[in-house]
Amino acid sequence: MTTAIKRPGGPETILLIEDDPVVLEMVSEILRQSGYMVLTAASAPQALKTWEKFGRLIDLLLTDVLIPCRSTGLELARKFQQSKPKLKIVFTSGFGPEICAGDPAMASGWFLPKPFSQAALLRIISNCLKADVSSSETCHLTESELYPLPN
Repeated sequence: MTTAIKRPGGPETILLIEDDPVVLEMVSEILRQSGYMVLTAASAPQALKTWEKFGRLIDLLLTDVLIPCRSTGLELARKFQQSKPKLKIVFTSGFGPEICAGDPAMASGWFLPKPFSQAALLRIISNCLKADVSSSETCHLTESELYPLPN
């Protein structure tokens, strides 16, 4: 008797913003293979165009904190949440969660430090999507647990 392997992803759509092409490809492939619909952008202008076309369908924003073209992931998150307040957000950065501590955009965001494993990526995406949008729960994920961001 064979049992089906349950993928962690569902029908959710993720907008992935990442300026490093290798990381963009790797993360989008992991998410797609896990069952998520993934839209990608390598810059703020690309992200804005994608949001204009598909914003109503996007469930989660997965963005690097620092991206080129005179914008940041934090600024894009604020802009997108104005039109979709229940948007789930996961920030990533190699600089650690302190880079976004105290920013209002983090009030409903999660943080995943780089580098991260496939398991950590899928765990934080799943946890963020399941989280109560109305809560002010803000966390970053390590390989083993969730910790609150510093204020």
